[in-house]
Amino acid sequence: MKKTNRMKNIYFSWGLVILLVIALALPRAQAQIAVDSLVVEPETAYPGDEVSLHLSLENVGSDDIENIVVALDLSKVPFAPVGSSTEKVIDKIGDHRHESVYFDLKVLSDANAVVYKIPLTITEGTISKTSLIAVTVSAHTHLDLLEDNSVVLTIGQQGKVSLKFVNNGQEKISFLKVTVENSPLYEILSPSSVYIGDIDLGDFETEEFSVLPLVKDPIVSVELEYRDADGKFYREPKLIQLPTYTQEEAVQKGLIAPKGTSPLLIVMVVGGIVAVVILLRRWRKKKR
Repeated sequence: MKKTNRMKNIYFSWGLVILLVIALALPRAQAQIAVDSLVVEPETAYPGDEVSLHLSLENVGSDDIENIVVALDLSKVPFAPVGSSTEKVIDKIGDHRHESVYFDLKVLSDANAVVYKIPLTITEGTISKTSLIAVTVSAHTHLDLLEDNSVVLTIGQQGKVSLKFVNNGQEKISFLKVTVENSPLYEILSPSSVYIGDIDLGDFETEEFSVLPLVKDPIVSVELEYRDADGKFYREPKLIQLPTYTQEEAVQKGLIAPKGTSPLLIVMVVGGIVAVVILLRRWRKKKR
């Protein structure tokens, strides 16, 4: 009987030893790191901008944790670290304590306007946990307004003005509406508001307006309304100067014919000049 009890005690002791070894070999289930909060500044970045990531880590376990490695994986996203590496090491986080980690990143110039998900891996000993950080990248919109007119404008005379709208930004522009504002410097004789629609990146659209200039070189006020690829609404005022001449200036520069000169007379004069030139050439050939 005593021998049986002794054997039971031996087996029990060995069982305790084995359980202790297993317990030491297993990861500490209560030693866990969680991302308590994340702040991304600015909330929306543009290509070429710098972005700051502020992570607050919490030890939600009941034991202190040492040598925690926090790493970002930038291999598949258009970001680069600024001033430091993509890994940060925390020496120790006490139980139910917090520690902050900062990363400064630069958005590469070829980044598209999307929401990027950056893998974040937290490693403590042999335990690793990966989560995703979302960073929103938008694109700069830029719409140029150019005067693209081939018609000579004179004071007091109705004329056509051609305006060119050029998308020089980094994304498509949608729902473009153009309004030419009224002014004592000119009169708009055509509809003052025109809906143009979409303009692709690097593309342009033109629109004509009938105007009556009342002064020389009037400044025209144009309002542009459109949305970017994210649906954000823009209302943008633009100013453009219309080259305008007096009647006398336009005649002196040869831009228009003098008043009272009929088109038929102009054709006859031009035809006479051409005929004289042809006759002179023939006479010179015969003389040779």
